[in-house]
Parts: sequence; structure tokens; C-alpha cells
Amino acid sequence: MSFARLLLLMLCLVSVGRAQAQTPPEPTPEPTPEPTPALTSLYPLWENTGFLLRHRGLYLGSSQAELGLFDVAQVGVHPFFFVFRTLNGHAKVRLLSEERLSVAAHAEVLVFLPGAGEAFVSSNYVSRVDTSDSTLTVIPIGATASYALTPWLYLHGTATVMSMFDPGPFENRAVLGTTGVAEVLALQHHSVSLHLGEVGYWNHDFFSLGGSYRYRRSWFELKLGYFYRFMKDGRQGSPLLALGVYL
Repeated sequence: MSFARLLLLMLCLVSVGRAQAQTPPEPTPEPTPEPTPALTSLYPLWENTGFLLRHRGLYLGSSQAELGLFDVAQVGVHPFFFVFRTLNGHAKVRLLSEERLSVAAHAEVLVFLPGAGEAFVSSNYVSRVDTSDSTLTVIPIGATASYALTPWLYLHGTATVMSMFDPGPFENRAVLGTTGVAEVLALQHHSVSLHLGEVGYWNHDFFSLGGSYRYRRSWFELKLGYFYRFMKDGRQGSPLLALGVYL
């Protein structure tokens, strides 16, 4: 083999080696995000979760608007309550955060202005009281524990004492209520929940039973449910719908 042919062969081998070295590696597929449990509750006043938004995390929804603070607290309002003549604000503080268990304390203040009882909130969720001629102040204070029984099954338990204050015709009293929610993370973006609750106990107000569906994809969330309240004088069924975005 002549020197020229040998030199040409060596140049070809070097070129092939460089081309192979410059070939970009196959991209590593991004891991599929794990499904996450609900952060906010669907049934108002009596249900909650032990989870909080991250610091400066924002949730804007039809049923709740929430802002996370310092990874230990969260404040917010129920936007539509204002439309129905009910001033309101609430806060939640983390008490415990472990791998499978999260616990938070929460408090809320609602002021039902005259006429609110004829609108929406109090007639469906408090005690069907008539506030046509008076103002009623309601302060629920409670705690919620959220426990991951398995990676796809979460249990949320809430105990609340709701105090009612009124200078007018209503009786000042405190009402104890407890609720439990079993949430099944059925698929990556879908979950279904069973809801149980008892309000009043020895002074029985109502027992609640319901089911709900939640769809969560990235920043968007949809929750849809139907709840029954069983009272001494009958029962009442109510559909609930909530839309929200995480920012």
C-alpha cells in the first residue's frame, strides 16, 4: 500500500471517530410526575386538608383564593361568599409535616350581613338561619390531619368547633363537627373521594355524605361533587363545582 493511500485511510478513520464523538446522546425522558392529593377542600367550613401552599404559592379558584407564606402558613378567602353578602377570611398554619403525615390548624371568620340567609351560603352550609334583619358572626376553628395510607390512598380527618355570635335574635353557641375524606389517586391526573361528616353530635344538626371527583393537570384543577345532608326534618342534596389554577 502506497504512503498516499495509507494517509487517506487514516484521515477517513479520524473523521469517522470525530463524527461519532460529536453525535449527541439520546435525551433522557423526563420522569412522570407523581399524582398529588388535594390541597384545598370542596365542602366548605367543615372540611380541610393538612397540606399548605409553598411560600408565595398562589391558588385562585371559584371557591377559594389562597396564598402560601414562608412554607408554614396560608391565608385566603372564599371569593363567591362576598357576592352572597358574607364577609370572610381564613388562615391555616402547619403543625406537623412528615413523610406520610401532615397536620395543620385553621381558623376562619365569616360575617353574614342582613339578607345573606336568603342568598346561598348560610341556607346551605350553616344552619338554614334567617339573617334578613340581623348580622351573624361565625368563627370555625379546627385542625386537620392528612395521612398517606398508601401512595394512592390518602385520609383527611378534620375536627372543628364553630362558634356563633349575634347581638340579635340568635343564640350564641358552639357547634362541634368532624369530617373524614378518603381520597383515591386513581390515575395520574384523576382522583375520587368519599366524604363523611357529623355536625352537632349531642345537639344533632346534620350528617353529611358525599362523593367527589378531582382532575389536576399542571396548573389547572377541577373538582366536582354531590353531597347529601341528613337532618332531623329531612334531607338536602347539593351539587358542588370548583375550578382553580395554581400560580
